[in-house]
Amino acid sequence: MRDDNRAPNKNYGSNAGMRERILINTLSNYGKMLISIFVTIFLTRILFKGLSREEYGFWALLWSIFGYSLLLDFGFGTAIQKHTSECSVSKDWNKYNRIVSTVFFTYSVFALFIVGFAVILSYNLPHIFDFEAANLSYFRKVTLFFGIGSALCFPFGFFAEVLRGLQRMHTRNLIQSTFIILNFIGIALMIHFDLNLKGMVFVAMGTNLLSSLSMMYIVRRLIPTFRIHPSLYDSSLLRSVLGFSLFAYLITFTNLIILKTDQMIISIFGSVALVAIYQISIRLADTYQRFSAQFLDNLGPISATLFAAGDKSKMTRVLLQSNRLMGLIASMLLIPLLVYVKPILNIWLDLDHSAGIIVAIILLLSMYILLFFRSSSVYVLLMANHHKILAIVACIEAVANLGLSILLIRILPDILAYFAIYIPDREIIGVALGTFIPNFFLAVFFNIPLACRFADISIGEYLKTAIGPTVIIASISAAFALTLYHVNYPASLFTVLAYIVLSIVVFMLLTWALGVRKQERDRIKAYLISRLSSKTS
Repeated sequence: MRDDNRAPNKNYGSNAGMRERILINTLSNYGKMLISIFVTIFLTRILFKGLSREEYGFWALLWSIFGYSLLLDFGFGTAIQKHTSECSVSKDWNKYNRIVSTVFFTYSVFALFIVGFAVILSYNLPHIFDFEAANLSYFRKVTLFFGIGSALCFPFGFFAEVLRGLQRMHTRNLIQSTFIILNFIGIALMIHFDLNLKGMVFVAMGTNLLSSLSMMYIVRRLIPTFRIHPSLYDSSLLRSVLGFSLFAYLITFTNLIILKTDQMIISIFGSVALVAIYQISIRLADTYQRFSAQFLDNLGPISATLFAAGDKSKMTRVLLQSNRLMGLIASMLLIPLLVYVKPILNIWLDLDHSAGIIVAIILLLSMYILLFFRSSSVYVLLMANHHKILAIVACIEAVANLGLSILLIRILPDILAYFAIYIPDREIIGVALGTFIPNFFLAVFFNIPLACRFADISIGEYLKTAIGPTVIIASISAAFALTLYHVNYPASLFTVLAYIVLSIVVFMLLTWALGVRKQERDRIKAYLISRLSSKTS
């Protein structure tokens, strides 16, 4: 007799239901991001004014040091997300419980390493860092508390990935946003009552742990058979999970190398002062990426669910439609940033640095290529078991990025001088090109062809359906933004914001007219009418 608990669920979601989940999850991602940004702005002020410079510096240093504990994840978080989505189709929750228990108790062992590291670090603080002798005992205790707190939180951290696998990102975001606000209130109170770092560690680790435990409670409600127990630990499953998670981890690790090595190369082959200019450009590109990529959070669990259900045709539609949507979002936000980057940097930081502006343009374009031509296919193909080839390509990109950055920072000044182009601090342009060039070539010669093979379409058809309309819309919008720029240079914050809003409005109008098909417009109108009627009834 067939076991219904293990039978694949073909009714894993209609198109309308999927679109509504994506919309809700994406909007909640933006909501959490905005809450996090506002809290960070005010919390930084409170900490900077309420702590001594040594305390503030040590607090930032602890987060930086123990932030590397995320490297102990070894890709298990992504694997848990994938298995959660797949089990929501297969309904093999017994195997799922063994996987989750195995990962949880493996994380628990890693947590012991975090405690050990904290103990060793606390006793070696004066040999590594320079402190006032009177504060040494105080900083040692703070380090121990921080390490123990981090270790307690570590095994429970994957529950956010479980909710993501269940496509409940809005639930995850609500919980995390609540505890971000509670953390802000708690730390502000610790500063007010002069409890400072010890109290702040208690609040930060307490809210982190309670956030994870709240998500665990929700997971148990959503999956009634969910269970974690030492008897369910299975070393054979650990090897099986590692077969996927290590490759996912390798992709994450190489991305970390790409993001962090540029500053090191500049400080070694250029100067530390130039790192500050380059860092501003990275911040701008990173902010652009954060605002553009919130939609991508949906692709992993959706793709894993469809892959488990064996629905290749719907996966293909998800890949192509997400690529198209990602291109529209990324283009809409890129155009005003790219066109008005000089006045933005002038007004924001009083920065008028030719090389810095060129670097900002190069890194924005590089991030645009990553978002438009690579990100959607990577999310979908990773969950379709293409993790090995994606990891290999990520390693190739990291090596090429490192090698080209070192080469170009040394030879680009001579090349520009040969053509009588003299730009102060032009070395950093070479480092930015070292990031852009591998990204561009991999998009053209790897990601696009691989996506076309997966979708069983020609490159010409792919360019026509997923890329062509966006390029036309972006070109017209860019021409409009440039016209505004040259007619009246935006020298004030109000003018820059007005131009940005106008550029986005023009882009959205063009998208509605040229980028949205008639059947899609009809579906959007029908959805809006149904939502409005349901609210008024």
